[in-house]
Formats: sequence, structure tokens, C-alpha cells
Amino acid sequence: MEQRQIKYKGLYMVLSVLVAIVAWSYTGNVANPEESGPVRNIPVTFIGLEALEERGLTITSGAEQTVSIQVSGRRNAYRALSSETVSVVVDVSNIQQRGEHTLAYQVSYNLPPDISSSSLVITDQYPTNVSFTVSRLARREIPVQGIVSGRVADGYLPGKFSFSPSSIEVRGDEALVNQIEYALVTLDQENMTETYEGDQPYTFITFVDEPLSTAETQSLMTSTQVVRTTLPISMLKEVGVQVNLIYGNGVGKENVHCTIDPETVMISGAPEALETLRVISLGDIDLSKVPEDTTLTFPIPLADELTNVSGVSEATVDLKFTGLTTATVETSNIDLINPIEGYSARAVTRACSIQIRGSAAAVAAVTPSQVRIVADLSNAVATSGTQTIPVKVYVGSGSSVGAVGEYTIVVAINKT
Repeated sequence: MEQRQIKYKGLYMVLSVLVAIVAWSYTGNVANPEESGPVRNIPVTFIGLEALEERGLTITSGAEQTVSIQVSGRRNAYRALSSETVSVVVDVSNIQQRGEHTLAYQVSYNLPPDISSSSLVITDQYPTNVSFTVSRLARREIPVQGIVSGRVADGYLPGKFSFSPSSIEVRGDEALVNQIEYALVTLDQENMTETYEGDQPYTFITFVDEPLSTAETQSLMTSTQVVRTTLPISMLKEVGVQVNLIYGNGVGKENVHCTIDPETVMISGAPEALETLRVISLGDIDLSKVPEDTTLTFPIPLADELTNVSGVSEATVDLKFTGLTTATVETSNIDLINPIEGYSARAVTRACSIQIRGSAAAVAAVTPSQVRIVADLSNAVATSGTQTIPVKVYVGSGSSVGAVGEYTIVVAINKT
């Protein structure tokens, strides 16, 4: 009895194994049957490029290509295949020379962990090998330039482009890299009224002023695909130019005709800087120091944040006097004021010839005694000896006549 039970138990175990095998076979062949079909447009990945560059070489054509393969295998593995889960790799690390090369490629799979690739078999592939060109590698820094293809608004002015980076590192076929003169950024904007800043693509321009084709550009390795571009936009304003005339000493507004060339200049700058600018002052002209008709030249001053775009950096001021006459009067009426403490002072100069100017009647009425010379010693040097001291000239109390020019006298100073 006991032997019969053992015999039946062994039989049950054998039957269980057979059932499991049948179930497994059903699952593999019926629930997960074999399928086949193509996987298209798988990008080719080149490895060993560092070794190639160390030999001064690079791939110049054929670097961007795809292959297709015919695959059969279990349904779950086959249906997981795509250009993302299949890799095609070509090793170029052993290439030593320039020229055309054809190499076989290796196919590998990157399937989810629960799917095995062991059932997958490649039954066909196109192409069977990968062909590409290896050329001498060149490396250059290409400067960046810019142009505006649109326009700025009326009353505004574009400034000078600035770029970051200011040059682009290019690597690739020596024959192609050496054709490039600069990288051109084209800013297509309309009615610009404020400074532009943004990332822009560029085009390589050759030494014969032609752009590289898209295919040629794509064959190159570049340090950046876009350039941070800044183009300042300034406001324009026409501003008048003037001088400040200091009247007196016999000269009134009716006696002077003043013309300035240029009368206006065109200025560019930020709107807030130009908003309050009404006129540019060249400075003061003391008419008592201008004895006759003359032309003076002045630089046109501007704040650092403004730019003179007229191209004229100086202005000429033409002065013409009318209704005046001049005469020379010799006077010995010399006074010394503000002597230095501890020192005595004596005028060595005994008399001066002074040119006076005013209306004919007023000049004729002036006598030498009305002309007074005053030397202020407050700025003299505290030392014994003779010194030349500038003086002021006064012509009669209430007279409309004034002295023309600048005068000095010699003064002897001695310690007391």
C-alpha cells in the first residue's frame, strides 16, 4: 500500500512538470509569439573622437546619418524597439589618416529591465556599413559682427554692437574653417526706441563675403549656437550752442554782434539725460579783455553720458564791436592796497599807458586823473625783492568808459 502511494506521488510530480512545460510553451509561443519588422532612422553614434582629435583629425562628412535594421524576436522585446532603445555605434579610435573610411557598426539594445533582448535577431540592415570622411582638424576663434536689418524709430540712433562671447571657437575641416572671416549676427527689429539685449543666432561669412551653407555649418563644432547681443539705442536731440558775454567797461549789448558756428549740434544719449538739456554753454567771454573784433575757438563740452554725433567738436565765436571808439591815456595814479604784514611796498612802475573804450563823446571826456590803477598785494609773495603784480583799472566814477585789456606793474617789497 505504501509503495503504491509513493509510486502515485512520483507520477503526480512528473505530470506537474509536464503541465508546467506545456503552460510555459503556450505562454512563449501563443501569448508572446515571435514578430519581425524594421527599426528605421537609428542615429549613428561615433566613439573614439577624442583619439581622432589627438591626431589632428576630425569627421567632416557623414557625421550625421542614420541606419535601419530588420529584427525578429519575441513580441514584447520587438515592440519595445525604437530609435531611442536601439543604439548604433561606430568606433573611429583606430583611424590614423585622412580620407574616405567605411566601417561596420555595432547594434545594442537599451530595453526595460523586465524585457530580455536575448530573442532578438538582426536579419537585415541598411546600410551594412557606415561611410564617412576624415579630414585635418583646424581650430580658430572667429570674431562676431552685427548688422541691423530693420530700422530704429525716427529721432533715435543705434549705437555699437556688443557680444558675449565676442568670438566663437570653431573646430572642423581645415579647408572649411580657414574660409571663415567672421560670424554675422543679423538683428531684425523695427521702430527701435530702446536698447536691445537678447540671444541671437549667427551666420558664418567667408573671406569672399558669402555665407557658409547650412550643411557646411552643421559639419563644424562650435563653442556656442547663439550669441548674447546688445545694441544700445540712443535718443537724438538738436541742441543750441551759446556763450555768456560779460558786459561792462564801456561795452553794452548794443555794441557787440556775436555769431557762433555751429549754432546747434546733434546730441545722442538716454532720453532722461537729454530731457533737461536745452542749450550747451561754451563758457564766459569777458568783453573788457577783448580789445577789437576777433574770432575765438571753444571746445563743445558734453557730459560723459552724451555723444556729439554732428562730428564737430569745436565752435567758433565771432565778435564784432560797433558804436565804440578807443583812446590811450597815460596815468600815474597808482594805488597799492592790502600790503603784506611785516613788509613795506613801493610801486617801481611810475606810470602806465591804458587803452580805454566807449562812445566817442565819453572817451573824449576822460582825463588822465580819472584813470586809477589799483594793485592788490594780498597775493604777493612774502619776500624782499621786486614782483610783477596784476592791477585793476578804474575810469572815473559813473563813467561809461572802461579799460580794455590786462595790465601789470612792478612793485618793490621789503621786510620791515
